[in-house]
Amino acid sequence: MNSICTWIYLDSPEETSEYPQVGKGSHQSDFQKVYWRCVAVFFALSKHYNPTSRHILFSNKKAAEFPVVDGLNIQQFLQEQEVDIVTIPLTWQTPEGYFGKWRNQFYIFDILQFIERQEVSDESAFVVLDSDCVIHASLEQLFREIRKNALMVLPMPYDEDFNINGITRKGMQEVYAALDGHFPATPPLYYGGEVFAATLPTIRQINAIAPGVWQHMLERHRNGQIKFNEEAHFLSYCYHKMGRFGLLDPFIKRIWTSPKYNNVSPEDDRLPIWHLPSEKTGGIALLFRFLANNDRRWMDADLGKYLGVPKRKKYLDFKHFLKHTWVYKRLTSF
Repeated sequence: MNSICTWIYLDSPEETSEYPQVGKGSHQSDFQKVYWRCVAVFFALSKHYNPTSRHILFSNKKAAEFPVVDGLNIQQFLQEQEVDIVTIPLTWQTPEGYFGKWRNQFYIFDILQFIERQEVSDESAFVVLDSDCVIHASLEQLFREIRKNALMVLPMPYDEDFNINGITRKGMQEVYAALDGHFPATPPLYYGGEVFAATLPTIRQINAIAPGVWQHMLERHRNGQIKFNEEAHFLSYCYHKMGRFGLLDPFIKRIWTSPKYNNVSPEDDRLPIWHLPSEKTGGIALLFRFLANNDRRWMDADLGKYLGVPKRKKYLDFKHFLKHTWVYKRLTSF
């Protein structure tokens, strides 16, 4: 079985934190609606291009608690799309003051533990994506590669001194040494956390590694030492321990389309998955508006003209510029 998954964790006021592309106050309704729009577009497109795959939404809320967003009943929509809704709590919750951003990002390990407990074949393959990923093609080749390699990862080309959410690759090297008892020969690579792609046996192996690392990071936090601040730091170490994997570069890219930073290239159009962090309130929100109005024609259209990959419609590009300039000023005014 091929499973395509995403997740949405709805923070309470006590759990609230900052998410740079959306802002502060992750417990607020308007904040959470941004992610609900992403979830709806994610499944609408993935089901369209991957109709035989199983689709799963993980959340800490039951389906009956899902909202109506801009007139679209989210629960009803997901049921119509035949999306399985799995309700599980967040047990991998960072303590207050651990990092300050993305407090629910370790939810991926609750998801992986849930998957391991299911009675599915060892041949089952899973792709877990952030909800601001856009799937606009079949993922059959990706699933073939997952079964061939057992694990697929997305390397990010950061310099060894670049600050990656509170730690550099040299800092990661120090933490790896504390965990393993010896320094890696070179600063380890950092792998993007927007995608997890593996077979069930690999998930079991990662689940065996993760709890000990988690306890070590909590201890380092109590001692004021550098640590893994987010799930991608943590997964990068797990991948390092696994040692063997395939590369996801032919399938997905973290694509920045904002006026402040743009790394779009013409070749990106051929990738079946676009991760679009700066489109949550831009192109993805526009596609959701079409969806809420029951206009499905856009799903067979050139999605890039709405999302800026590789080029956006001119009038939309101007609106995108104005929106992101305003958002940038707002986020940097705190």
